[in-house]
Order: sequence, then C-alpha cells, then structure tokens
Amino acid sequence: MRKALTLELREITRKVMAALEAKSGYPVEVMEDADLPTLATIRIPRGLIPAHILMYKPGDKTETPDYVICWQCSMAMRTFDCPPEQRFVIGSTPTGAQEVERLLTSPNGVVQRYGLDAQHLLELRSQLLDGIITHLRSVPIGLRVSETLTLEYPELLDLEEKNVEKELAIASESLSDQIRELMPEAVFNSTQNINAAYALFWAARLEKPEIVNPFRLNRFEVQGQKLLDIYESVPNDPAHDYELIDKWAEFLNIRSWYKWMPYSPP
Repeated sequence: MRKALTLELREITRKVMAALEAKSGYPVEVMEDADLPTLATIRIPRGLIPAHILMYKPGDKTETPDYVICWQCSMAMRTFDCPPEQRFVIGSTPTGAQEVERLLTSPNGVVQRYGLDAQHLLELRSQLLDGIITHLRSVPIGLRVSETLTLEYPELLDLEEKNVEKELAIASESLSDQIRELMPEAVFNSTQNINAAYALFWAARLEKPEIVNPFRLNRFEVQGQKLLDIYESVPNDPAHDYELIDKWAEFLNIRSWYKWMPYSPP
C-alpha cells in the first residue's frame, strides 16, 4: 500500500531534495510503500510523470527514512550532473531475455523442476533480468554516492551505518539455498559477486572485516574484489558511471543483457 509521506524530515534531507529539484527542474514526491521489495527506489521524470517519484519501505517507529531519501536523491542527481546529451537510462535487451529464458528452461532448470507454465516463466524471466540489471546499476553507482554523500553532508553519518547494516542483511539472506534454487547459476553468481564487492567496500570503510564472512564462506570474495578493483580504476565523476557499469557487466559476462537509451524528459 502506498501513501504520501507523513513524517517530519530533517532539514538536511529537505536540502538534498531541493538540490535535486534545482538541478533537474522537477519536483521530488516522496511516498511510503509497505510492499516495496527494496528499502527505497526513485524514478526520474519520464513520459507523463513530470516528477521524481521516490518510494521507501517504512520501518518501525524508531527508524527515519532520511538517509535513504538523501541517497536516492543523490543517485538521481548523478544523471542530471551530466549534460543532456550524456544522460541515459538502462533497459533490458531481447538478448538478455532470451538468455535468461534459456537458462530457466535448460535441463533440470527451474521450469522443469517446478513445472512452471508459460505465464510464470515470463514473469520469472522478467523479474530476474530486471533485478540483475537494477543491481548492476545501483551497487557501483551507489558506492560512488556513499563516498560523497556523507563527505558533503556529515550530518548523515549517524544514519549511514544503520542503513548499510540493513542492506548487508538483505544481501546475506540472498545466499540462502531457497533463493539459489530459484536462480540460474549465472544470475545467482553475478548477484553474489556484486554483493561481495559491496560487502568488501563497507568492511574496509567501517573497519569491520567480519562483514565479508558470508560471501567469503560461499567463495564470492575473490570475484567481488576484482569488481572492486575495477571500481577503483574508473574515474568517479558521473560522466564515467556508464563506463563503470559496462566494465562490471563485461567482467560478469552479462553486457549483452542490457542497453543504454537516451534519457527523454517529460
């Protein structure tokens, strides 16, 4: 269920929202969504919607959405930090859909093991393809955002670690046997290699090496470190975000699964 934001936000949060509005020329609308599968998401203005739609999953009464709102606004800001001719959005390709479907319908694949009909196959294919593309984009660029966000707004430092702990808990849960059984190996491994890179980044930043343990035990640490090495090799300005994503995708062998399309404002 979605509903308009009712909480009082910190002054710094409103400042970050205002910065995105000024940079992009579009307002930011914040809504709660109890059914959201992630902690938060933002959709930049497109089509008939002339606003940034930012949705977050409400927690208990002691939790505040200020950090995720600032983080999502900063993610969107990187698109608008680029000149108009260098603004792109990401989308899946027919090749990606065909490859994920091939993996799902392979001998002893999910379709065969669970007896999925055509409709459920299409739904699972879309879920997995869209999910890995979103993950591929959001994690490396999200690390860029995290590096600059609390430097520019140290007022958010008290909220950063709590949010990271939530993200790491979600990532660790995705290592479960149940999820592994529902994902083709190529999708599962790509997801966990990205998660391992995320964990390695925060293990160093928070000085908590134990953060990496779940991914180390499942043998994703080495590949995660290679992704992090790529991350460190690419310049951190927004104009290179597309290059960073492409390099991660090439390493994971999923570059043909998505394409870049010019951003068209409303």
